[in-house]
Amino acid sequence: MKLAFWVVCIALFSSCIENPTCYERPIETDENKSGPWILADHYHSRKQNPTDYVLDENEYGYQGVFGFRRVFNHLRNHGYNWGSIRELPLSRERLKDYDVLFINLVSSDRPDFSDDEVKAIIEFVDGGGGLFVIADHTNVYRHAERVNRFLIPMGVEVLYSIAVDFPPDHSIAGLGWTLTSDFADHPVSKDLYQISLQTGGAMVSDGGGVAMTSSRSFADFWDPEDTGGYYGNWKFDGDESIEPKGPLEVATAVEYGKGRIVVVGDQNIFGDAWTHYVDNFELAMNSFEWLAKEENTETPLRLQRPAGTVIGLDQKHTEYFGGKQGANGELSFYVNMNRDAEITGRGINRFNGFDDALMIINPTVNYSAAELEQIRGYFRAGKKVVLTFEPGMVAPATAQLLKEFAPEFTLESGSASVDIDGLVAFAPAESKGAFELSSTQLPVAGLKLAAYHSDPVDNDNEDADIEPYLYELRSGWGEPFIIGQQGSKRIDIARRSKVESGELIIFPQDGFFRNRTMGNYLRPPRSHNQAVYDLQKHLQNYLKVEHVTVTKPILKNSQCPVN
Repeated sequence: MKLAFWVVCIALFSSCIENPTCYERPIETDENKSGPWILADHYHSRKQNPTDYVLDENEYGYQGVFGFRRVFNHLRNHGYNWGSIRELPLSRERLKDYDVLFINLVSSDRPDFSDDEVKAIIEFVDGGGGLFVIADHTNVYRHAERVNRFLIPMGVEVLYSIAVDFPPDHSIAGLGWTLTSDFADHPVSKDLYQISLQTGGAMVSDGGGVAMTSSRSFADFWDPEDTGGYYGNWKFDGDESIEPKGPLEVATAVEYGKGRIVVVGDQNIFGDAWTHYVDNFELAMNSFEWLAKEENTETPLRLQRPAGTVIGLDQKHTEYFGGKQGANGELSFYVNMNRDAEITGRGINRFNGFDDALMIINPTVNYSAAELEQIRGYFRAGKKVVLTFEPGMVAPATAQLLKEFAPEFTLESGSASVDIDGLVAFAPAESKGAFELSSTQLPVAGLKLAAYHSDPVDNDNEDADIEPYLYELRSGWGEPFIIGQQGSKRIDIARRSKVESGELIIFPQDGFFRNRTMGNYLRPPRSHNQAVYDLQKHLQNYLKVEHVTVTKPILKNSQCPVN
């Protein structure tokens, strides 16, 4: 019977993932051993799962943008295997051959955990298994009340609240897109500097917190009448027994019996669009390793090279604009970078030379001498560094980088000419009409950029009075990289020059990479910003280096195909 089932799987390919027996772990042989095995629970939730969703240039749906494919591909590429269970409930028999059970944010549109399942999960952990639970804010999708049935007996409780924290040090955007930098000494938090949740939740445990919000934070209690976003009211209402004040646990790691549990309070934190922002990815990899009891491996998963070309986008010195949704933010640019499977775009908070290329967009926070030397290390290693800024928004930090790496840089507009010291107050002439792009390095022929005033519909921002993104600029520094041509009028979009063994590319105007022009990251490009999307793709292709990363399949003798 099993042979017949396998024949059907070969014929029908992906239909096999719907077959109830596809939870089975294949038999290992001496010649074909595998590492830890993870079972992804798709029975209690289908949202943003690694089987059905992957971020690419055609995916703009919320579930696909924040799917878990990058995390699970990295696991598979580095010695871990995983399968999923879709049409059968969990049981002792179905869990016994797995090392880690991964329960993504569960949802009320799927079956609740039965009493037998609750018992099986607790027994699985007690017997030595690892349990990874993704929670979220309040009781969204009724997840908290469901997972607490097995978490509370093992010492963790997910709160019906939002983990609220405050800018500038503990929030990237608003009160919910938090920035956490307080960590306990634990294998799950090894080498973490910052993590970022996109409106996440908190939990309580007996000393298990490994990532905590600031002392100023509070747990904003769920308003059960709010069925739209399942939020609270975004303010502290005075009762700490209902809305505890910080520090709050947003990631927890506890032991129960012979097993281990990790709970993280946000689903988007590990989604394809956000997993490589600050140290979110490192948290995910540390968690899986600890749960699988592989934390002492020689080369940790967090230090294994991600797929394709790795491009670092400096966030620490750019006020975390890669995570901001406002008109001048660059969230759409950052998300779009990770639509390319051959690129891993990292929102970095430190320069460690791990990246194949570095991008610094409109820096506003000054660099230390040590950080400048670390950036110089990119050039010495023969790598490309891209620096962008916009007239009228130039900060001393931008001038600092230019003086360090491009001391002869100048800009002209009309009859005005400035050196680096004059950039902060420089007000160039605004462009009129469209400019056709040309480049000897990028295939941009046919692309046209024009001064474009975005509107509230395009950028989801109420402020419609936004400056045009194209200026009449020229520079004599280096050599042309991207030129804009309009009749006899020529402007510089980007210049480049050799720096030590590497290359520096400077965009003296970068407004076209801002959200106000690129639009919402959850919406495909429109006619007026398609050229900007194409320009970003060509730039990314120019930054690519040769790496071969193969996603390993599940063992060949498995009864179930890769899902």
